[in-house]
Amino acid sequence: MSVKTRVVLDKIPSLISAANSLDGTKICCGVTGEQGWLAGIHEYGCHIPVTPKMRAYLHHIGVHLRKSTTVIVIPERSFLRAGFDACKEDVLRQAADGAALVLEGFQSEGDLYALVGELLKDGIADYAKDLKDPPKSALTLQLHPGATNPLVLTGDMIGAISYEVKK
Repeated sequence: MSVKTRVVLDKIPSLISAANSLDGTKICCGVTGEQGWLAGIHEYGCHIPVTPKMRAYLHHIGVHLRKSTTVIVIPERSFLRAGFDACKEDVLRQAADGAALVLEGFQSEGDLYALVGELLKDGIADYAKDLKDPPKSALTLQLHPGATNPLVLTGDMIGAISYEVKK
């Protein structure tokens, strides 16, 4: 007695089509809009020259700079790049699982993109909320007592983290 098997290749065209539709798609995650400038300052740091007008304003609100202070330095607090680095392995693992579901027809491309985008957004936001180094300066703590996380004051910047799908 012999056993016969038959391989059905009718899914190959749909697999190729699904794979082609995913190819080259990018999911960009970051901070845009009104909070984008602030994110850029924190991501890369900046030097703010102290003008006479700024010195007078700070003095008026009770912040007294030394005469020798000519620049206020905001240190680099990379939360976008470092946050991505911290969560990318988990995101890539879940994206691979999701891509397999798309290829098998169990999940839509849009659902996969949304999953990856949300994972990136949440991973970066969590990293930013937990960031403690470098700490806020004494001047910033004086202006905003009790707010010790260097990236969280109102939550607006972290709340503005979003993603965009680019094909």
